[in-house]
Amino acid sequence: MKKLVFFATYNEAGNVASMIERITASTPDADILVVDDNSKDGTLDILESIARPNLKVIVRSGKLGLGTAHLLAWKYAIAHGYDVLVTMDGDHSHDPADIPRLIDGLKPGVDLVIGSRYAKGGACDYTGYRLRVSQAANIAARLLLGIRLTEFTTSFRVFRVSRLSDIDFQTLVVGGYSFFLAVIVQAHRHGLKLDERPIHFHERNAGVSKIPPLEIFRGMANLLRLTVICHFSTASKVVHNPQLACTRCGCSYSKLDLHGTHSSRVGAQDVCVNCGYKGTAANL
Repeated sequence: MKKLVFFATYNEAGNVASMIERITASTPDADILVVDDNSKDGTLDILESIARPNLKVIVRSGKLGLGTAHLLAWKYAIAHGYDVLVTMDGDHSHDPADIPRLIDGLKPGVDLVIGSRYAKGGACDYTGYRLRVSQAANIAARLLLGIRLTEFTTSFRVFRVSRLSDIDFQTLVVGGYSFFLAVIVQAHRHGLKLDERPIHFHERNAGVSKIPPLEIFRGMANLLRLTVICHFSTASKVVHNPQLACTRCGCSYSKLDLHGTHSSRVGAQDVCVNCGYKGTAANL
């Protein structure tokens, strides 16, 4: 089974080397992919100094968004023939020691395993306001969406790569941490079988949180939008996710075709999740 572990970085100089060490210790047979949004704190120098045959680093031109970094990892996993993709945070809030247990949860008939703070046996180091907001967001998602999970907002997940292309990628070009909720909704709508495993969510090891204050309100609006989609629309039975090259950056798999058969937005632009360029099919 060919495994890939992915995390995104932006100014994670205090975490990136130890993350790679801990992932390697827990899952020595996995490759590691880091997508960095052009960090300015020395993260790139550290990554350059780590000479490992199982490490791939993609440096993007700037802060292109966490969601598109994950979509790039999806496309990388598909293009390079991986069987399993693990996604996680790069600040030690997710414990790499949990990776083998989450992968073990990818049993026959399960396509996506979520590491849950709120499943029985899970734990979260948040306290006070942050804990209450996180708990309330996940309870609201469960009740409004009707999806029987306890965790909707974490990035700590294990995917069966062969099923990723069954999700409509273009519906996931959404801003901020709302991406993770949208993934659960679209995976559920397109028939992927979801399961959870309890995890201990830790405080970040170093650096500062990247979550802007307005993200809470954007997340609430996105939850309401996804609730309407879940209950009042039908997912397309045919999904169009070709591996397309970007003529701007030369990446052979990173273009998202937002002009595809399932896009209802007039004048929608295609986007490259590697270089961030947006344009029409003719010039991207």
